[in-house]
Amino acid sequence: MTYREAIEFLETLYDSEKEIKPRYPDSLDEYYAFLELLGNPQEGLRGFHIAGTKGKGSTAYILSEILKSQGYRVGLFLSPHIFDIRERIQINGEWIGEADFARHMEKIKPYVRARGWRSVFEILTTMAFLHFKEKEVDFCVFEVGLGGRLDATNVIRVEDGIITSISLDHTHVLGDTVEEIAREKCGIIKEGMRIISQPQRRSVERIIRKMVREKKAGVYFLGEEIPFEVVRASLNGTEFYFADRKYTVSLIGRHQALNVGVALASADMAGVVEDEEKIEEALKNLSFPGRFQILKDDPLIIADGAHNVDSARRLKETVEEVLGENVSLIYGSLRRKDVRGILGVLKDIAKEIYFVPVNSPRSHTPEHLKEEAEVVRISGEVCETLERALSFASRNPPVLITGSLYLCAEAVKLFSAPPVPRRP
Repeated sequence: MTYREAIEFLETLYDSEKEIKPRYPDSLDEYYAFLELLGNPQEGLRGFHIAGTKGKGSTAYILSEILKSQGYRVGLFLSPHIFDIRERIQINGEWIGEADFARHMEKIKPYVRARGWRSVFEILTTMAFLHFKEKEVDFCVFEVGLGGRLDATNVIRVEDGIITSISLDHTHVLGDTVEEIAREKCGIIKEGMRIISQPQRRSVERIIRKMVREKKAGVYFLGEEIPFEVVRASLNGTEFYFADRKYTVSLIGRHQALNVGVALASADMAGVVEDEEKIEEALKNLSFPGRFQILKDDPLIIADGAHNVDSARRLKETVEEVLGENVSLIYGSLRRKDVRGILGVLKDIAKEIYFVPVNSPRSHTPEHLKEEAEVVRISGEVCETLERALSFASRNPPVLITGSLYLCAEAVKLFSAPPVPRRP
């Protein structure tokens, strides 16, 4: 099987990321049965499992870089991708090679129809298991795709888990309240695990602590059991104190300090931190696409994947602290997002707004976004492409592109060539 044939086969499978009304399994039983046909590649992997509404991708990346700085061989599984589907499966920052991708797919393909329908996400998760086991990684870091309890990544049995900020998102699947969503996210908690959590609203913290007790696990909250304080954020990065030691991270925004904090705590609890100076150096050189990412300096153009009300609030706070002035806002969104709520937050930092489509079958039209905005008395201009919106917004910088990580991916591609990964 060639790489192209592997991609073509993958494209025949169900992909929830492309569906307007995605469907999800009601149990993991069939997926477990499928993995058994492949020899249970998920077993025996040592690592970390990360769930949450916002920040789990950044946290997974940060944790992998911390582990790498300590000399470990680290597998990282992320979603979605920015440049290439292979970037979802990495070892020490190197994407899975085309030959390995094709070879693993050839092994997986005969079993795909054997145990019910298998999704693209499940197949990629399975490929990550196979790849990490074959390459004998020291640790693997898995970002949950959606929820936690019924996510394909939840078949792994690891000792360490992280729960990032929990808020309303994907309510059509996970539940209508933040408490229901928290219960789904806490589905990753298993007996004896060490759980590190970011600060949560009181009702969510109670649920996490209750589920930890039920599973006879342990939990440590940043800012409570774990000393932590953010100092400041600027265009040069973010400063914070963790366990009485001052750190600077190149990622921008107080929320990124929280992501680094739980990653540091989890690595420390796992007993893998040996050289703190190497960690400090690694944190100063982090770069993760679509997270308050500076795409251009003059005029200043920034991309951020905020796509729910909570992340919009964090984005607003970052703009106010870091930029100190309002922005020309370019906004695009997928369906089933709280457009009115998000724009209700971002309007306070916007001097003008341009509505654009997102490169996805699930995209709202710019016209619909404009109509939604007008309901809450927000005006803006419709643009048929991101490029056209940029041509207008760039005349009145700074420019902020937001509303969807998929939109950020389009923006990143406009301003930078994709990285050329080395083959592992």
